[in-house]
Amino acid sequence: MKNSLLLILVLTVIAIACNKDKFTTEPKVEVRSISPGTVSSGDIITLASKYTDDEGDLDSIYVVYKWYNGTAVVKNDTFRYPFAMLQLPSDLRQAELNVTFEYNTNNNADLLPLPGVSLRDTTAAFGLVLLDKAKHRSNYSESAKIRLKKP
Repeated sequence: MKNSLLLILVLTVIAIACNKDKFTTEPKVEVRSISPGTVSSGDIITLASKYTDDEGDLDSIYVVYKWYNGTAVVKNDTFRYPFAMLQLPSDLRQAELNVTFEYNTNNNADLLPLPGVSLRDTTAAFGLVLLDKAKHRSNYSESAKIRLKKP
């Protein structure tokens, strides 16, 4: 009897721990990859990410650009874009998120232009922060560094 009660208690604790909701009021974002690793003028850069948000009410996406000179950040800019620009269905609690940029061109209206083009070869990293309609801010998640070739 004592062992049965202990077994039931252990199973209940495991069930509660495994059933923990991964959705929170604050959005969560995770940058999973960036490609290509070396970018030339006119190339498309894809920042593959995923997010969760309990209410599914995302409003804005902040993209952080960091240009490097060796290991030192020489330029750091943040740009805000409306979440609707990504053309995802509204009210999604979780989704894969691909943010695409064009390097050193403005040819495609569906892609975000990449400001701050370097006049020499450099490296860069890109980060994301999400903001929902209630102004809850997500964590910051950053990509690996990629090489940007001078135009």
